[in-house]
Parts: sequence; C-alpha cells; structure tokens
Amino acid sequence: MPFSSLSPIKSITISSLDFGGNEMAIYSRCCGKDYLSSKRKCDICNKFLAKYVVKMQDPATGRWKTKTVPNLKLAKDIEAKFKTEAIEGKLLDKKEIGDISFDRFLEYAKLHRKTWKNDQGRWNIHVKDKDFMTKKGINNILGQMKKNGKSDCTIHHVLKLIKRVFNWHIQNEYYFQVNPCNGIKAPSYDNKATTFLSIEEIDKLIVDLEGWDNFRATNIILFALYTGRRKSEITNLEWPHVDMFNKTITCMKTKNGKNLSFPLCEKAYQILLKAHEQKISKYVFPSSSGHIYYNGFSLAWQRLKNRIGLKCRFHDLRHTYASHLASSGKVGLYEIKTLLGHSDLSLTQRYAHLTNEAVRMATCVIDDIF
Repeated sequence: MPFSSLSPIKSITISSLDFGGNEMAIYSRCCGKDYLSSKRKCDICNKFLAKYVVKMQDPATGRWKTKTVPNLKLAKDIEAKFKTEAIEGKLLDKKEIGDISFDRFLEYAKLHRKTWKNDQGRWNIHVKDKDFMTKKGINNILGQMKKNGKSDCTIHHVLKLIKRVFNWHIQNEYYFQVNPCNGIKAPSYDNKATTFLSIEEIDKLIVDLEGWDNFRATNIILFALYTGRRKSEITNLEWPHVDMFNKTITCMKTKNGKNLSFPLCEKAYQILLKAHEQKISKYVFPSSSGHIYYNGFSLAWQRLKNRIGLKCRFHDLRHTYASHLASSGKVGLYEIKTLLGHSDLSLTQRYAHLTNEAVRMATCVIDDIF
C-alpha cells in the first residue's frame, strides 16, 4: 500500500483549532515500506517491525517534518514534542511571523537615505492604509495606480519601495516570511527620457511667479531654473555653504555622495541676495517657521502647476536648465556634466542629441560665408 494512501492512526488527538486539520501520525517502517502503527510484521521480510516514523505537517508552511526512531514509546514521545513545537510556533525552526512597520523603516531611512522624504511621500500617497502584506494586495495597489493614470516610472518606484521595506525588515529580523514582492514584475520605463520647458513656457512661468505672493516657493523655483540643482540640494542648502563673494554654493552629500561646489550665474546670485534679506534661519530657502521647506513646498508647487496648467515635474526644471545649455551650442557635454554634478558622463549623454543639433546648425554658417 503506498504511503500517501494510508489512513494513519493518530496516537494523540489533534484539534483543528491547533493545527488547522493537518496530519500528525506514527507509522511503522521496514524494507522501505511504511505501515500503520498497528501493523506487527513486514509484508516483505516477514520480520517484526522495529522502526517507527513520526510524521507531521507544519500548519504554517505546509512542509512535512519526519523523525525515525527504534521503538513505539519513543515515537510517541517525539510526536508529543512535535505537537508542543507546533503550538509554540517552532516547528521546522520557524520563527514568529513578525511585523512590518514603515515608521520603523523610516527611522533608519532618515539616517541612511538621502531620498527618505521621497520614500515617505510615496508611501503616504500610494501604500498607507492599503493591503501591502500580500502579493494580491500589492498587485491591487499597482493596478489601481495604473487605473488612476500614474506613470510606469511612479509604479516602478512604489513597487521598489515596498520591496525595500520588506527586505529591510527581513534583514534586521523584524519579519520572518518571504517578501511578497518577489515575483511581481515592475513595469519598465525609459529612465533616459527627459521633459523640459520651452522658452515660451519658461517666460510664462516667470511672469506668473512675479505676481505670486509665495516668495519662498518662488525663490526655490527660480533658483532651480537658473542653477539646475535638485530640490533636495536647494531645500537643504545652508548659509555656511554659500560664498557670496565668489558667487558659489556647496551642496553637501549630493546624490553621488560627494560635497560639490557650483558657480552661480547673475540671476541665481540675485535670488540669494533676496533670500539673505529675508534670512530667518541657517537654511537659505526655509519654510515660514525656519525649518526645511520640503513637504510644504511640494504642495505649493502642485498648486502652481494646477493654476497655470504646467505639465512637468519639479525635477524637469533641472532638465530644462541642462537642455537649453546643450542646445545653445556654447556649452559642451563635459561642462554640462560638471554643472549638473554627474559622476559619470554617461548620465549626461541624454543631452547629446541637443549638442549635436547645435553643432549641425553651426556648420550651416559656412553656407553664408562662402
């Protein structure tokens, strides 16, 4: 009789409340064949059965645990031990499930991730108060984002964030299960695609900013437009890192991990002069309370875009800065790389087609000369 077809006699009654109706039993074994524990002799060698197998299914994982012993008394002792371990959640050396806390992860991120505020924003908008503990729940989150018109890039970052949060908890032994993000494919997107404002759109934006009463947000937007700096580099900029005499700023711990200094054009320098007149804290572009102006600025930027119908991200101001430098024909890729603070020229190659076009236009000048 095959092992799977046996109807085992349970020497201990196990309630479905404890183990979900899963099997625990003792079998006799001889000549590679298993028998009910009431069987006396082996059908093959006709000898008395002298080995016993204790078998139990882990209610949490569905895996089976077995133990072979020389007598029935010991088998019953092992069976009782298995039952105790299962009740205590220790079967198969299984630890407790643990829990996932984004606030716990955020405490770590604030110390080790420069983009922790982006993580916090994405989590609060797309994940918080939703089922992110199961594969089905995560797929529902991503599906709803797609239905709401979110870009593949945004969906990709949200999935990456959820996976990162789980992995961090697993690595630090706060959570002991498999990451539910495993096997979920993130949508692909073109990371090299850039959006930048035309001259007409820039002019429209500047005119609107001149009549806007939010001078703190105005300063940040114009400074980004005139310097190409990232939002975090602007909002974290402190006065000790500004050299008004030499017209330079030093951004601390930039995205590539380095402290980098950048020269300022005259328009950017004038914005610093205005900011200095309004100085209330160590930050160059603070909130009204003197703290880092980050979340509040994001809301202000969104309201501005909605009011004037601007369809771009704040980061696209950085692309606008670099794109117009490249298309001017006066600045090479290496200089743009330095001004953007890129660690590798390959990151600047996205603007190569603009410089090539400028060079092509320059060659046409010869037609007017000869």
